[in-house]
Amino acid sequence: MNLKFKCYYNFIYISYELVNTLKELASTKILNELLQRIDQEVWKAGEKLPSLAALAKELQVGVSTVREALRILENKGYLLIEHGRGMFVRSRNHWRQDNSLDLTSLPVGDLFSLLEFRCVLEPEMAALAAERGSPGQIRNIKDAAAQMIADLTSGEDYFASDIAFHDHIAEACSNVVMASVMKGISELLLESRRKTTRIKGSAERAAHFHMLIALAIEQRNVQLAKDMMRSHLLDVKQDSMKLKESLEG
Repeated sequence: MNLKFKCYYNFIYISYELVNTLKELASTKILNELLQRIDQEVWKAGEKLPSLAALAKELQVGVSTVREALRILENKGYLLIEHGRGMFVRSRNHWRQDNSLDLTSLPVGDLFSLLEFRCVLEPEMAALAAERGSPGQIRNIKDAAAQMIADLTSGEDYFASDIAFHDHIAEACSNVVMASVMKGISELLLESRRKTTRIKGSAERAAHFHMLIALAIEQRNVQLAKDMMRSHLLDVKQDSMKLKESLEG
């Protein structure tokens, strides 16, 4: 690699990293703002929050940034999100303050442990979703897949729709333990996606696989849903290996 090309490559890489960092800072800022409103009872227990679009407009950020923050607050027990009804503040006894599953500081190499876990669990969950999912749950899965494609097309943050896709599959498999486990590791999944997005084409391939999985579930094709999820996770694993090699090189 000649010096001129290397400098150009480094400039592009640093610019890309800066954009990702700014997006993460925006997400953290919005998360803290929403959490403060709940903690200080600006929004009281049982109160319905403004719509996603209204919050995004008020906070002057993209809808996906707000959606990601709301998803984290839901997973931590601060919010109850009911499709078709809205978002509601939960009482303090539902709030989870422990950090027993806060594994977001894992280095890239250790994320292979997460992938190993996912490869065991998620193909079976996709199969169960195809077998047991209600029409509404399956529609949520397909909507999340379509939303990720839309977010990528418009240049919006797609992390929330990515995580939502896997959460909806967990809900549709009608196994409360599986659903709880997936919600418990959602922040780790988010960190994993933020790392692998450095690999060109990673997000687009993930969105493609999501839609294939969603269609297989919609068709009640148990084996195809399982196979597509396994293929998706193997693709993620390959991207993680590329990322690890680039950091070690």
